[in-house]
Amino acid sequence: MSSTDKPMREVSVEGCEVLGKGGNGAVYRLDDETIVKVYFGNRSSREKIEQNRKVTRDAFVQGVPTMIAFDMVKVGEDYGVIYEKINARAMNQEIIANPDRIEEYAKLIADTLKKLHSTEFEPGSLPDSKDRCRADIDATFNAGFYTQAEKDRLYRLVDDIPGRNTFVHQDFHPGNMMYQNGEILLIDVDDAGIGHPVLDLSSMYLVYVTAAKTQWKSTDMGLTKKQFATLWDIIVRKYFNTDDPKEISEINRILEGYSMIKMIRGVATSPSVPNIIRKPVASSSKKKLFSIIDNLHPIP
Repeated sequence: MSSTDKPMREVSVEGCEVLGKGGNGAVYRLDDETIVKVYFGNRSSREKIEQNRKVTRDAFVQGVPTMIAFDMVKVGEDYGVIYEKINARAMNQEIIANPDRIEEYAKLIADTLKKLHSTEFEPGSLPDSKDRCRADIDATFNAGFYTQAEKDRLYRLVDDIPGRNTFVHQDFHPGNMMYQNGEILLIDVDDAGIGHPVLDLSSMYLVYVTAAKTQWKSTDMGLTKKQFATLWDIIVRKYFNTDDPKEISEINRILEGYSMIKMIRGVATSPSVPNIIRKPVASSSKKKLFSIIDNLHPIP
C-alpha cells in the first residue's frame, strides 16, 4: 500500500517555528526530532509529493547526503512530508554569519558536487533529468513562445546530451544545503534525478549568475550579488580544475546557453512575471539562445 492509499495522519503547525520558506512550500519544526515540509497546495499534487518523498528516500539509501524522509501527512488543506531534524544551519546562513569563510564554503560546495556527480544509480531508479528539460521546452511551446521548428531543434539539443546514471540535484543553491560538522547535507531533492552534470551546472548558473544579477536570489537568500559571484567563480575553478580565464569564459558561455531553456520557460509561464515585459524578455532571450545553439556541447 502506498502513501497515497493508506489513511493519512494529520498534524498541525500552529505555533511551530518556521525554519524556511521557498517557492513550493515552508518548513516547520515539529519537535526536537522531526520537521515537516508543507507543500503549497497550488504547486504540488498529492501524487507529486509522494514521488518527492520516494526520491528523497532512494537518494538517501544510495548514499546521497540528505535528510531521512519519513511519512506523508495532511497539514490543514495541504500535504507535507516528515523529515528527521538535524542540528545544522543552511549554507546561506553560514555565509551570512561567516563571510570571511566564503572561499572555504565554495570549495566544499564544489567538492560535494563532484561527489554527487560520481554517485551511480540503477537505470530508472530516479527520474531522467533530460525529461525536465523537455518539459520546460513543452511548457514554453504551449505558451506560444516557440514554433514547432524551434521546439524540435531544442529537443535535438537535449537528445544530444549523453545519458548517465549519476545523481543530479537540479536546485543546488545555498538555501538547499545544510552545513553540519564541515559537511553538506541536502534538503529539497524534489527535482533530483539522474543524468549528465551539465544539467546540474546549468541550473546552478541560472541561480548563481542570472538570478543573482537581478537580485531575485540575492534578496531571497540574504546573500549579495558579490557573494554569489565569488561563490560561482571558486566553484567553477575548483570543479573544472582550471584557472585559465579563456577556459572559464567558455565554460560560462556553455552553461549559460543550456540554462536559458529553463530561464525562458520561467519568463514565458511564471505568473510573477509582468505581462508588459514577458514577451520582449522571452523574445530577446530566445534570439540569444538560437544564436549560439549550434555551438553548445555538454561539459564536462
